[in-house]
Amino acid sequence: MIENNINFSYLTDKQPFYFKFLKVVFFYYCKFVFYFYTPLRVYNKDYIPDSSFILCSNHDSHMDVAILSASTNKSFNHFGMLAAKDYWFDNKYRRFFINLILNLIPIDRTINENKKFPIKDTLDLCKNFMNYHERNLILFPEGSRGVPGEIQPFKKGAASFSLNLNKPILPAVIHGTHIAWPKGKKFMRPVPIEVHILKPIYPHTFLKNKNPDENEMQEVIKNITRYLENKINKKVQEIYGK
Repeated sequence: MIENNINFSYLTDKQPFYFKFLKVVFFYYCKFVFYFYTPLRVYNKDYIPDSSFILCSNHDSHMDVAILSASTNKSFNHFGMLAAKDYWFDNKYRRFFINLILNLIPIDRTINENKKFPIKDTLDLCKNFMNYHERNLILFPEGSRGVPGEIQPFKKGAASFSLNLNKPILPAVIHGTHIAWPKGKKFMRPVPIEVHILKPIYPHTFLKNKNPDENEMQEVIKNITRYLENKINKKVQEIYGK
């Protein structure tokens, strides 16, 4: 079973001390920056679930992951992110150094049916990762950084993972990182940043049957994706005044 694979034990079991320590150090460094240099204000913290969740937001800057972690007041030990297996995991040195500060979970980017790393293995790792001390995932449904104030069509991944893992989606909208650290800039600027947390989305509320077939599952995933996109887009338009 993939969760028993020693190469991924840091995701499914207690991590080595140096992994945990450096993640905590980096988290508090980010908190320091977000307090004094790019002051962070978070709205609706009471929407954050007590149990595991999948945190989804718009994506405008490289600093978004750190901002989302800080906004929930949970260190990088408590979050995982999906990462391309062919780039981050096939090189052991790259895998080691990136996991000093982030918990990366491998996913195969190939589109054909001959995936070297099946999606089931990714889901199994996510499930075990999240069930260990109620940890969480960060996913960006747009797939990549977009144009600030303009939401790109959402991909189905977040909804699919939420449904298959039976974990709620916690939507959020980030505003200000596109100014603080825009594309093409090497250094951050001292500007305020806001994170607006929205009400959680529970996947089971979209199900009509307790044991849905594959067609219903795909329809539910589409509905959750559409609902999530509309919810985040509405808040983005409100914040940007469009």
